[in-house]
Amino acid sequence: MTKPLGCSTQLFVGHPLDEVLPIIAESGYQAIELCSRPPTPPAQPVIELGHPSSYYADLKQKVVLHRLEIESLGGTFGIDIGTSEFDRVVEIADMIGLPAITFDSGGLAGNEEAFGWFLNAVNQSSLLSSQANIKLIVKPHLGKSIYSLETAMRFVESIDRDWVGINFDAGQFWASEPEIDPIESLDQLKDYVTGVRIRDCRRGQPPALDETQIPGQGDLEFSAVAELVAEIDQLPAVILDLRASPNGSLDDLRGLIDKSIEHLRLHFE
Repeated sequence: MTKPLGCSTQLFVGHPLDEVLPIIAESGYQAIELCSRPPTPPAQPVIELGHPSSYYADLKQKVVLHRLEIESLGGTFGIDIGTSEFDRVVEIADMIGLPAITFDSGGLAGNEEAFGWFLNAVNQSSLLSSQANIKLIVKPHLGKSIYSLETAMRFVESIDRDWVGINFDAGQFWASEPEIDPIESLDQLKDYVTGVRIRDCRRGQPPALDETQIPGQGDLEFSAVAELVAEIDQLPAVILDLRASPNGSLDDLRGLIDKSIEHLRLHFE
């Protein structure tokens, strides 16, 4: 089963959503990750905390008018998972009608206490998010508690799979374990994967901000990723997750996602 292609608004941090949405839609993407990660000043965030419900209703309507789906809220506005403030993140996701909140693993690689803390924080927060019918999706990340196939498997053995899943980014796995093909990791984790972030990368290196992150310019086997992704029934979309310096020109950013979708369509459609 083919999956819709989406694009994270993270790439466009510093630009108004009104200018970003038509570019994503015109390039052929069908979904977005709505980025809520705090940007580096002076760039303005894509979505902010502390607004009345009408602000979030208007935001959702803008997305709908461009015939895009919101796959998830990407980030937590800088609020730590498991804290009393996290209910504000869930409240906003609920007001917009989002199905999921995705965020990077917390904790510290190789620290058992940190692993236990993060696992407990996620499970406690999922009790809250489940009441709003919102899933939590954790992305394994280099240097964090969940960073490898082994730590991801340990993590998923102790979560409620109905409300917590894995956000798979091949580049993070490859950087953490250069000796293990990330396709093998995806195959073993596919029953727990509820999000996929896609960009190219070099074997054994963290995803970069240069041209090697553009699909087709690195070492990732996209055909193998697409074959496995097609088997993941619980996955709503595959999200392009390129990164760039804040406030890059819209023409340049459009060029990046246009070039990316040309390659992705060869494998995912």
